Amino acid sequence: MSIYTHDVIIIGGGAAGLTSAAGMAQLGLKTALIEKDHMGGDCLYYGCVPSKSLIKTARVRQLTKNSRMYGLPEPNQGSNPASAEDVMKHVHSVIKGLEPHDSPERFRSLGCDVYLQGAHFISEHEVSLDDGAKLSAPKIIISTGSSPRIPDIPGLQNTEFYTNREIFSIDTFPKTMITLGGGPIGVEISQALSRLGVAVTLIEKAPHILSREDDDMAGIIQSILQDEGVTIITNAEILGVKNSAKGKTVLYRENGTEKTVTAETLLVSMGRQGNISELKLENAGVISKRSFIPVDNKLRTNKKHIFALGDVNGNFLFTHTAGAEGSFAIKKIALHLPGSFSYNNTPWTTYTDPELASVGYNEKRAKERGISYSVHTSGMGEIDRSNAEIETSGKIKVLLDLKGRVIGTQIASVHAGDLITPSLFAVRNKWKLTKMLGPVYPYPTFGEIHRKNAGNYAGPKLFNPGVRSILRILFHYRGR
Repeated sequence: MSIYTHDVIIIGGGAAGLTSAAGMAQLGLKTALIEKDHMGGDCLYYGCVPSKSLIKTARVRQLTKNSRMYGLPEPNQGSNPASAEDVMKHVHSVIKGLEPHDSPERFRSLGCDVYLQGAHFISEHEVSLDDGAKLSAPKIIISTGSSPRIPDIPGLQNTEFYTNREIFSIDTFPKTMITLGGGPIGVEISQALSRLGVAVTLIEKAPHILSREDDDMAGIIQSILQDEGVTIITNAEILGVKNSAKGKTVLYRENGTEKTVTAETLLVSMGRQGNISELKLENAGVISKRSFIPVDNKLRTNKKHIFALGDVNGNFLFTHTAGAEGSFAIKKIALHLPGSFSYNNTPWTTYTDPELASVGYNEKRAKERGISYSVHTSGMGEIDRSNAEIETSGKIKVLLDLKGRVIGTQIASVHAGDLITPSLFAVRNKWKLTKMLGPVYPYPTFGEIHRKNAGNYAGPKLFNPGVRSILRILFHYRGR
């Protein structure tokens, strides 16, 4: 096609699409941005923003519940149960406050042509909008995101349930709830609702929740949830779901024995699937695999002028990864720069309380790659700020290669998502752990955990009889 309507077409207005659209338009490309639902994607309406708002509300209630620990009178929460109407009103007020940043008006002001409707391919360079209009471009970006995967569990299709798309619009908190799936979304929502007064039972097929994490780090979070009253059932195969007189009943097999559990409400959080069903990818010759679109290390599909960014490519389903992919697409499409996109140093955080943050290799991934490593840990209870705030649960865990370089860090702690930042540089730049001893850390802060762990690692190498003997010989010290 010799004449195109646009320089680039972007289908999907989530983090990846918005990032790439803003950059392309401001660099002078005639940019079409197509979004059929809400600009801002799942993150703004059903994911990051509402969940973090809910988690904060639940944390405030938990701190109030534990006020005696801080020398304050014990509140009478029993007579003032949490109101779902009030909580969700707060959650949606936060969403509303952030909407203008992702609004059609803002992106039109940046120079984008914004189309608030669906679209599908009619050829490898053309798309058709729901109103019949046709757009074309030499480069096309697919950034349609993902949705909750609904597993093929007998009886589930005939049973009412929530996913993360509906849970933030409930009118009343149920008395009891079953969560199917122990990944980050299920665990975060389960802890938050438990703290707000819901009796939660969480069922997970793996040996522990957060199965991609190391056993010891996930175990910290699992123990805290159990201490707070969440019932966690692991190594469980879900056999079926049905409606019952008391709500929803789940049949599962645990250690060879079939059991049932019943609750008022059911939350399904068992993975994600790419949003590709309406795109008619076959018209463009784009290959998909299990609802996701595979890409190469330049984020291109099998059609090299068509890119797939964000959740829809199935790689790392995080908002910050989608944004990074959007920035990379700007470099490739608008600036024609060389280079490849790497996920090697992608960080992530599970926003439980305490949080669990990770970057680089953990033990599971290092073993899978056959990488030799050593492990060095320090407990959060070793630093003064943790003790001052009674937030001593958790630890830092650093993996070093045979040359003493940091290849991965995990932190379980309050503010772990913020505390992981120095490790982003350590992993990316292959620092030795002792480099963490260089800065002067403000006191007292949670960030001192990096210095503490580096000191615990370096101390035995420096403070030992051999070094003392050498120093006595060289400088005639009189100490023992």
